[in-house]
Amino acid sequence: MKTNNLFVSRLLLIAGLLLIFNSTGFSQLASPLQGGHYSPNVKNIRDMANPPSGLFVMWYNSFFSGNTYYDRNGEEFNQIRLDQINPILPPIDVKLNVGGFTSVPAVFWASNFKILGGANYMAGISPGYLSVDASALTERRGIVIDTTYTKIEGGTVSGFTDLFIAPVGFSWGLEKFDFTFLYGVYAPTGKYETGASDNTGTGFWTHQFQGYGYFYPIENKATAVMVGLTYELNSKIKDVEVTPGNRFTLEWGISQFLSDRFEIGVHGGHNWQISDDSGADVYWDPAIHDKKNTIAFNASVWPLEERLMINLKYAFDFGMVQRFKNDNYMVNILFVTNLLTGN
Repeated sequence: MKTNNLFVSRLLLIAGLLLIFNSTGFSQLASPLQGGHYSPNVKNIRDMANPPSGLFVMWYNSFFSGNTYYDRNGEEFNQIRLDQINPILPPIDVKLNVGGFTSVPAVFWASNFKILGGANYMAGISPGYLSVDASALTERRGIVIDTTYTKIEGGTVSGFTDLFIAPVGFSWGLEKFDFTFLYGVYAPTGKYETGASDNTGTGFWTHQFQGYGYFYPIENKATAVMVGLTYELNSKIKDVEVTPGNRFTLEWGISQFLSDRFEIGVHGGHNWQISDDSGADVYWDPAIHDKKNTIAFNASVWPLEERLMINLKYAFDFGMVQRFKNDNYMVNILFVTNLLTGN
């Protein structure tokens, strides 16, 4: 899944710089607010469990909103300080507002044959689309008594995001455990230009390695406990000498079927930058690593037993550093096509 905060962060950062320096030259710089591609908690808890053979269609839809950005110290960003430029200048108060949605369909296939000691082979592809509105309301108090308000409208930014391709996956199904490994790559197919405020892509490639484990404490597998690990290895951003730091994500989840057609669950995700941003065009402190934590609650219903699932989910962020805090409302759909089963 793709992150929806990266280009919004760039937009608001550029707006802030223009307020301070009144110079368009800064728009040619890379943003220090580099995020990753993968977003925990978007997919369903059991999506990486051992699958039956055949072709599957998954459709992830997320509606998000937020008005708080947390800075490099993990503190709420609400002012642009000018006293370091001139001690007599008052700060600029800032109020942010971000909202939009992402839509990510995915098609995956699982084999009916076994390899590597009983594993199913898997492969898939996932494009994405997003639309975001962003604005910043600034209040600049005068040196004497006057006050000036300015509202910066980012407008609607929308378009296709980077493409995810997963050519290699293996999943082992045991009596009480499932284990899944998936390798994928994000191709920078979304619109990207360094310094632009309407980017829908990130401008760099990412190699993604994932491992998931499931434990089923009761025989019918109505209860599932999931732990997942994701590592992102990033390439250089095109047209600029900046390579974003690599990322690590820890996920966990508990899923419980209350009947054959109704499931509830809780899903947690913790995402960290684990290596420095690098390159000749890195003008910020690369030792500052961003992070974000998310927790989600979901309920799923199967209108068509074992064929069609609709998942409703609410997620919220906490413990951010150099990231936006969002509330997310998600509607995910899973359809088992019964095609390409090999039977």
